[in-house]
Amino acid sequence: MNNATKCRRLHLVDIENLLGDPFPNAFAVEVALSTYVELTGFVEGGDHLVVACGHGAAWTVGCCLGGHHRLRVRGGKDGADYELLGVLDYEHPEERYDEVVLASGDGIFADRVADLAGRGVPVTVVSRPGSLSHRLRLAATEVLPFEIDLGAELAPAVAVTAVAA
Repeated sequence: MNNATKCRRLHLVDIENLLGDPFPNAFAVEVALSTYVELTGFVEGGDHLVVACGHGAAWTVGCCLGGHHRLRVRGGKDGADYELLGVLDYEHPEERYDEVVLASGDGIFADRVADLAGRGVPVTVVSRPGSLSHRLRLAATEVLPFEIDLGAELAPAVAVTAVAA
């Protein structure tokens, strides 16, 4: 992605979907967010970031998020999805942004992504390759595979240190 040609981008991240875990530890969240930033070319101060999760991950995600980013929290099945859909439905990204980047593989977003693309707003989808909905893949303007290796031995030890500090 060439940020020089982009004026404003809206980033919508379902952090639990990216990690495949409804209760991620701090290490996993930090690695996922830094990997996401590197992959998408997120620009601090120019792009807007909204991260959604369920109640079980809210404290950890909120502590890791920092900055002037927004955290949206909703419990229940597809709670994070509904929070991100609310941003798409009620905040009119087609009027305010040149591009939307959606970090989720859930098919629930396919119709809204297709609608945005039809209105001339490119939508890049960031997803774990094994969890990307076929409909969402077809609706997206571009798809970026999201892959991280948290290291089974390292992740819990670092998470305990990060939370305790």
